[in-house]
Amino acid sequence: MKVTVQICSMNRKKLLKRALEALFEQSFDKNDFEIIVVDDGSSDGTSEMVRELAKTAPCSIKLITQEHAGLASGRNKAIREASGDIIIFIDDDIIADKNFIAEHVKSHAKHPKSVIMGWVNHTANLQRRTPKFCMADISTSFFWTSNVSVEKKYLIEAGLFDEDFKEYGWEDLELGRRLKKLGLKRRYNFKALVFHYKGHWTKEDIPRLIKQTRAKARTAVIFLNKDKALKVKLTTAVYPPRLWLNRMLNWKNRGEAFCESVIARQKDGEPLKGFALLCAQHLISFHYFNEIEKELKKQESNEAL
Repeated sequence: MKVTVQICSMNRKKLLKRALEALFEQSFDKNDFEIIVVDDGSSDGTSEMVRELAKTAPCSIKLITQEHAGLASGRNKAIREASGDIIIFIDDDIIADKNFIAEHVKSHAKHPKSVIMGWVNHTANLQRRTPKFCMADISTSFFWTSNVSVEKKYLIEAGLFDEDFKEYGWEDLELGRRLKKLGLKRRYNFKALVFHYKGHWTKEDIPRLIKQTRAKARTAVIFLNKDKALKVKLTTAVYPPRLWLNRMLNWKNRGEAFCESVIARQKDGEPLKGFALLCAQHLISFHYFNEIEKELKKQESNEAL
């Protein structure tokens, strides 16, 4: 079977280059797979880098460029352009093991009409090539685009990604719900291994992380409006007890203020550790739930009109 590996990226040229170079080292026949990169409105020279790599790449590379429109839009364009029978989705901060593609193909041959989930091994070390399990590796998602594959025909039958998701978050899980309704089964292949690079947080990262998590909160509400199943509520944490807990922990924004004061005392550029890291995680969580509350109130106001 022919394979398409799809990556969407925006302004992460250096990480994307490493991801592509790992795909060049695959044990799978280079004539039987292609890579499609979607540049979602980058301004850091991402497209130029991809074009330069494509000149000497051992496999076919297609580049799709678009004004920033989000992952759902970009992935759909790539699916339509894909020549592969199987489409494997990864992100631009993913470094694939050399047998990654071959293992996905083996699983599809063994398990037709399936979503194949590989092992996403989280690491803060870009040089690491030996997996070391951590709790962040555990995922119960049916369809998670850090390392997942499915036949193109089922993506088309399901209706592709929902382009109402224009910001970060949940578009892959929402599509997974529809693929599951088509009767596809989720299968795991832990030999289809990738390393997911997650650098250590510094206090300089916090504004970017807050911006991203607020976007994720807005798309969580979109997800819930499309599918009000209990599992969606639990996955997004949009249910009354969890919202009440956030209000209590962040009473009159005191939780936010305390966490911000702890983070502000940390040294510039140094990784957040221990209590400071815990405060950063809570601060991100406060912003997530605050944004959800804001979106829910806005929705209630619109419905009342």
